[in-house]
Amino acid sequence: MIDTHAHLDFSEFDSMRDDALKRFFDAGGEKIINVGCDMKSSERSVDLAKANENIFAAVGIHPHDANSATEENLKKLEDLLLEQKTVAVGEIGLDFFRQPFCTPQVQEEAFRNQLEIAENRKRPIIIHCREAYLEVLDILKSYKTHDWTGVLHCFTASPEIAQEFLQLGFYIGFTGVITYYKKNSKDECFLCDTIKNMPLEKILVETDAPYLSPVPHRGEINEPLFVKYVIRRIAEIRRMNENEIEKITSDNAKRLFGI
Repeated sequence: MIDTHAHLDFSEFDSMRDDALKRFFDAGGEKIINVGCDMKSSERSVDLAKANENIFAAVGIHPHDANSATEENLKKLEDLLLEQKTVAVGEIGLDFFRQPFCTPQVQEEAFRNQLEIAENRKRPIIIHCREAYLEVLDILKSYKTHDWTGVLHCFTASPEIAQEFLQLGFYIGFTGVITYYKKNSKDECFLCDTIKNMPLEKILVETDAPYLSPVPHRGEINEPLFVKYVIRRIAEIRRMNENEIEKITSDNAKRLFGI
């Protein structure tokens, strides 16, 4: 199994990082993508990848920190992409949930600047999108000559929105959120329909550790090992064997990130 989105550099792991990694790899975990969300976490992600054979880094400025996407910092991000184990630009995107940390205009500028970096460096992108799927689609479609590749992180939208991203060449990432809803509830059916209608070769599994811990560990610190519960839920929805979903999603991750 491959956790394609974790934040192991965050302070929540300072007292348990080695133990969490051991649990993951002892259980058959293969690789982890550690994802940056500002300059400091991007640098820490690269350092973590350098220190661990089976950890890879993504670097980027999250929409909450879009004000920090200065020319100087964007140049530093581009330099970090020269590191051998930096495999993606992310997480980047738009977040209009509740009161935005940064204005939509500032978020869009930071998003576009980082999209151009990804294009220049030929790296896939990891998109954070909350309450802004249509806006993200509009921005991506505005680059009519670009062949995008990447993943929509923590996807929670409809099959129709998923199809729009699939047509642009994206993978769809699912987290422990898919374990939260009561059986046969409206929200569960909504997400189930999205997962049921997804091409298997476009599904990725994520934890977003230390956040979004899945049932039965909801409320605890999330860790890469818990990606197994995301795999289990997808297998239930697709009525497939867990080992099949594990292999398919791992192959997908290797293909997208070149790991």
